[in-house]
Amino acid sequence: MGADRAHRTGAWIAHAVTGALSGAMWIGAAGLAFAILAAWLGAGSAVPRWVAALALLLALPQLWLLLRVAIDHRLFAALASGAQGQADLAADLAADLRQLDAALLELGWMPAARAARPLPERARGALRLVRASAVLTVCQLLLALLTLILR
Repeated sequence: MGADRAHRTGAWIAHAVTGALSGAMWIGAAGLAFAILAAWLGAGSAVPRWVAALALLLALPQLWLLLRVAIDHRLFAALASGAQGQADLAADLAADLRQLDAALLELGWMPAARAARPLPERARGALRLVRASAVLTVCQLLLALLTLILR
């Protein structure tokens, strides 16, 4: 019973992280829109060029985060969907995580030392991407507002 409950918790963790990553894609897109707005407003005005340049520079890590979020979203969605309706829930989730690690190692996307991490640790890592995207979006918004104020 304990393993079944732990697995159900793992499935819900995967679902929750999938939702958070889905939201992070929207947050990241908003950040890119704010960057474009700041650059557009700054291009044709007396606003110091560093504001527009900084907005565009911050768009680069935002793009990288969007890519990472999109990849992690697909991976957590696959874990969440694979966790439903399985007979031996705990063993199947563990097997799915081992197969995921093998694929990520094969692609060179993960160092061997990070393999075999438990699902909650993986979830915390994915949620760090969500927070980083939100921080960048707030910075982009502030730069867009600064561009409007200095205009």
